[in-house]
This record gives sequence, C-alpha cells and structure tokens, in this order.
Amino acid sequence: MVSPPKVGDIIRMRSWHGVVLDVFKNDAGKTILRVQTVRNIFRRLNAEFIEFDLAPDMIEVATMADLQAEIENYQQFLDNSVNELIKCSQVNTQDEDKAVAQTTG
Repeated sequence: MVSPPKVGDIIRMRSWHGVVLDVFKNDAGKTILRVQTVRNIFRRLNAEFIEFDLAPDMIEVATMADLQAEIENYQQFLDNSVNELIKCSQVNTQDEDKAVAQTTG
C-alpha cells in the first residue's frame, strides 16, 4: 500500500484483517494507524497501534468479504472450542454421577 489508509478502510496485514479507526502523525512525521482486528475482538483486546511507515508494503487493501470470512473462521473456531469444552465437562459430570450412584446405591 503506497499511501496510508483512511479511517474506515479494511486492511490486511499478514494473515489478519482489521478496520482503521484512526490515523495519526507523530512528532517524527510517521503515520500511526489505530486498527481494530478480528483477532483482537475475539481475544477481547483493544485496538492496536501500527506504524504504517515501517512496512507500508505489508499492509494491503482488503474487502468486507475478507473481513467477514475471518470473522466466520474465528466464530467457527470459538463454537468448536466451546462444544469441546462442554463435551469434556459432560464426561467428568458422568464420572461424578457414577461415583455418587456407587456410594449411595
């Protein structure tokens, strides 16, 4: 990306996507982006600051479809993880129920 993105732009950097929330210039004249990423939302983290001038060629324009695809991937991963957690819990609960039945029966 040759020029810095604007507020509201969807960007890709490496394997993640995000939305530019703010664009700042620091005292040294460097462009700083405040970006909220899908991964940070799922991790419950705040937006992050990225110095655009360090690697402008690493930041690419992305689309809403790219952003939505990453959201769907994270949502599927979260759903699978929660289901796996519940399965593990049920195994332990069944073991506890058997132990209680043996001591009371």
